[in-house]
Amino acid sequence: MRLIFYLFIFSQLFNLLDVLADKIQKQPSELKIKWEKVIDKKSSNLNKIIWKSYSGDETNFENINNVENNLERIHYDKEKNKFIKRTKNKQELLELQPHIPLNNFLSYGDYIISTNWVSAFSGGAGGGTGHQNYGLKFHYGLSDYSLLSLYFSEADDPLYNSINGELIPNNWTSVALAYKKKLLESKILKNSLSFSSSLEYWVVSSGASNKKSIYNEIDNSVGLDRYEKFIYSFSFPFTSELNKQTKFSIIPGLTFMPDVIGDKNVGKNFYGNNYFLATGLNLDIANNFQLTSSYTYLLGPGNNSFDENLNFGRESIYSYGFNWDLSPVVGIEAKITNGYGLTPSTSLLTIPSDNKPLYYIGGNYKPFLEDTKFSPLNKNNELLLFGGLTVENALFPERGITQLGLNYDEKGNLFASYGYSLSNLFQLEISTGSFNEVNPKNDNNANLKGIYLNENTFSYRFGGKLLIFSPQKDDLFWMTLRTSLGRNEGLNHQGYMFSELINTFRVNNWMALNITPKYFLSGVESFGGIGLSSNINLLESFQFIPEINTSLKDNSDFNTTYALRYSYAQDKSIDLYYSNAAGIQDIGQLLENKEFRFGIKLNFLY
Repeated sequence: MRLIFYLFIFSQLFNLLDVLADKIQKQPSELKIKWEKVIDKKSSNLNKIIWKSYSGDETNFENINNVENNLERIHYDKEKNKFIKRTKNKQELLELQPHIPLNNFLSYGDYIISTNWVSAFSGGAGGGTGHQNYGLKFHYGLSDYSLLSLYFSEADDPLYNSINGELIPNNWTSVALAYKKKLLESKILKNSLSFSSSLEYWVVSSGASNKKSIYNEIDNSVGLDRYEKFIYSFSFPFTSELNKQTKFSIIPGLTFMPDVIGDKNVGKNFYGNNYFLATGLNLDIANNFQLTSSYTYLLGPGNNSFDENLNFGRESIYSYGFNWDLSPVVGIEAKITNGYGLTPSTSLLTIPSDNKPLYYIGGNYKPFLEDTKFSPLNKNNELLLFGGLTVENALFPERGITQLGLNYDEKGNLFASYGYSLSNLFQLEISTGSFNEVNPKNDNNANLKGIYLNENTFSYRFGGKLLIFSPQKDDLFWMTLRTSLGRNEGLNHQGYMFSELINTFRVNNWMALNITPKYFLSGVESFGGIGLSSNINLLESFQFIPEINTSLKDNSDFNTTYALRYSYAQDKSIDLYYSNAAGIQDIGQLLENKEFRFGIKLNFLY
């Protein structure tokens, strides 16, 4: 009932604000210069002259009291602000944390898509590379002064700490709808105030068929407890511009969530409602690089953290990091924080069963801005756009182009990859597939094979390529940073991260050389490696591609691949290869198989 009451009250507030906004934002037809011939030149008529600025800017005159001039002024300011934003080709940060919105907005119809990931530096009791929460965000400009946002997040790792010696399965899945509207702004644009709210659908589960739920406090019975709850939040961000590089924000707010969940409790067994006061600081180091920090103090009466003994308490939430616009279209965000949630109401919460420093990595895509310009690619480099096999090259297609790869070999390895160039500097990658009949030459890799390379493993990977250097922007060579992470859905349900620093050198008109350091990171084992390859043009549409990889560890692996590439159309090619690598995807590139195998790879650009 309280939720319905609050929604009713604030819906009426929104209606009132919209009515007032409509009265202010009515547009005049057109701003035109109206010329009139004055026939009567008596001096007394000079008192009736109405002075107008040829540019439509009435601030040059003191007499701007009539309604029509005010409307023209408002319309002109809006168009001027939009023009300035486009000229700068930059979008200001919309939030510091999901519960800390800022007084920045999108122009009407513009949108930003973001993906983010927060993780502990270790996997806790469950092991693995970390204890993660994955998120997606979509921001849309309803008007120049109102913003609609959609959040999704999911965390499916077990509790960070064991409970009474048991590793307890845990899951958080949240979908949130948020709305932000500017309420006030000073005439000199130094201070501003907004209202922000969110409504969230949160699915919380604990336990399993052989594990006791943490929400069961009355007996020792095992089983899964799953609860669906609506939670919500409100905040009033106030921002003051201290100087051109620095902005300081104060954000009072409150979150509403139950303090009792389920019917197996003994007293309060969940977080409860919280009032909070947050502060934030933005410092522009350069036009495309910004330092950020925030601190949130909880006033209660609820809690936002619990430990391995299921004791609840309140912890302040902090964050400090940076935002870096790699290009106007694509940016990355990195920070250290103890806030585990990725939606407005849950970002006040610490990691389940502890309070740990976490690392946060996010990326955002702003398609309404103008991308970094490149000079055209030389014709002898076009075949490089299809990529490599076990050793990648540093090139990828320009913005808006999709890259698709399909791979199959005689032992049954099957993989598919999809890439989309969000920017001339960044390509998003998604891949999936499975290994089959892998027979490692090195016996020390038996553990890796059993977890990541066996027949019962289905892998899905998510990552991207970031172009650092390119001759198309007057650099000497190509350099790309590529990172892929994801899970292997098998008996062990393990994930890993794979990173490469890919360097491509044009030696002469018929040969390019690729040198690629690599690193494999997992909760089972971590090690580095290096790959070398060349693309040799035999004919205009025909290439020979030799590749070698070696792992840098005790009892290292060494594999070789020989491929022939034929481009039968400008945007299509086929690779035939012979290799003793365990596979051409990520970890398979660094491991040596006992037998060679024939394979085929189809490449498409569209």
